[in-house]
Amino acid sequence: MTPGWLGRIETFGTTVVVLMIGAMMIWFDAVERESRLAVTIGSAVLVYVAVLVLSGRRAEPVGIPWWPFAAAGVVTGGVAELINARFLVTIELLAAVVTGLVIGTAHWVALRVWIGLGERRPE
Repeated sequence: MTPGWLGRIETFGTTVVVLMIGAMMIWFDAVERESRLAVTIGSAVLVYVAVLVLSGRRAEPVGIPWWPFAAAGVVTGGVAELINARFLVTIELLAAVVTGLVIGTAHWVALRVWIGLGERRPE
């Protein structure tokens, strides 16, 4: 059974915002890195969404767990950096993974806040 939060419009909206911000960060960082830019951004977008959906489906249906967002960010950061570094493991890989973790956590917080604000009804 898919958790309710995974199919909500708020999840879609926050995911689009995260992907746009992430793509802009990668674009800014990789302006000087020729054609790998398109591959990096495309891979990052696909990996983030795929990991979030796959891990989100395995999450408990109650609440919005943090770990699917963290997993999506970490995996995406690692994949994007590996593509940029031509599949060499460098110190930047750690920075990309930590950055991905921060982005995934920010996405989780934004989704929880947005859903919380939407469910509050004025009396």
